[in-house]
Amino acid sequence: MDVRKVTRRTLLAGAAFGIGLAGGCDYEQWRGLGAGGIPNTPAGWLQVSWLRTQKREARDPGVFRPLVGRPGDGRWLGPIPHRQGPRPSVAPHPVPHRQTDQPGSLRGRVAALDHFDARAAREPAVIGYRRSFFEKHSDAITVVDLARAPEVIRVTHGEAAHIHPTDGSMHMIFSPTDAITVLETGWGERHPLAGDYPNMPLPYVFVYSPRTVEEADVVRRLLDASAGYASSAPQLSA
Repeated sequence: MDVRKVTRRTLLAGAAFGIGLAGGCDYEQWRGLGAGGIPNTPAGWLQVSWLRTQKREARDPGVFRPLVGRPGDGRWLGPIPHRQGPRPSVAPHPVPHRQTDQPGSLRGRVAALDHFDARAAREPAVIGYRRSFFEKHSDAITVVDLARAPEVIRVTHGEAAHIHPTDGSMHMIFSPTDAITVLETGWGERHPLAGDYPNMPLPYVFVYSPRTVEEADVVRRLLDASAGYASSAPQLSA
């Protein structure tokens, strides 16, 4: 018996078992994030595993600076406070894009949902709830008439913002100037595939779940800025 061949087969078998075990754990962790825009199946997990290799740095606002002042940019978000404490951890899987800690308080999340509902009801002829283009399983704040919407909003079929029921986090689309403000003050980070994944614009921003009612009020201001940009509402005066 060739000992070297036996050892080689044993090592290969052990490696295959280890990869399979690690993959199985990762698959279960991914499924635990809940439903998202890619089917929650083994085939979906393989697709997401490939997308993980395409992720980019998400917290540097510098990526937006070349777009400041160009057509489609503007300022709809006024001054906001810095978010206190460390940022939450975010799952390594880009889809679904979710927090893994600091899920927000019940009161904060309910208050944020109330702000979404109020924004959808404020101008139903301009912006309201429609099925999310990105999430597929929930509704999103969506521009009704795309004729005056920025190009990036037409690409998303009008979607401007949505909440993730599992953790209370959100995705919102901002102007480049407002996206810089959100990242610099610590309220969110860019989606790691934004600008590369089909129909996902560069200023597609992950907003953290509100831990308090006061943080939910900041979420309200972020949502108003996102909706204002998406519907081409008047900008803030200088």
